Amino acid sequence: MVLPGCGGGGATSVTSTATSPTQAQAQAKTASRAPCPSQVDAFVRSLDELRKQLAVGLSYDQYTARVKTLGASYGKLPIERLDLACLAASGTAGERSFNKYVDAANAWGECLADASCDTATIEPVLQRKWRLASHSLSEAR
Repeated sequence: MVLPGCGGGGATSVTSTATSPTQAQAQAKTASRAPCPSQVDAFVRSLDELRKQLAVGLSYDQYTARVKTLGASYGKLPIERLDLACLAASGTAGERSFNKYVDAANAWGECLADASCDTATIEPVLQRKWRLASHSLSEAR
């Protein structure tokens, strides 16, 4: 069903495109197998690389450099052209994961700027954000 948005003032039209249950099932199967563009797959793999690097350990400067690189990759994704199946399968969860990594970078930076903040204070915050990012990344993969 298509309903026009604001504006116009002219006649309103409603269009229905009904499909049979068999057609709907076929469309759903096709959509669920629709591959994401290689850029999305590469972005998700980059998020996974960051997750692996965190297990080994990164300094603040190393971490923020990797998050900035991920941000540049994210900015190049053709979001407006992605298929809904791709967004549902990888895009949304990948974006959530990236956002948590950015949140962690911001929290870490704020801690470094605060003289009263120390490793014992920020470590649990970072671990929680990274755990949430990892969970979203697992959904994206």
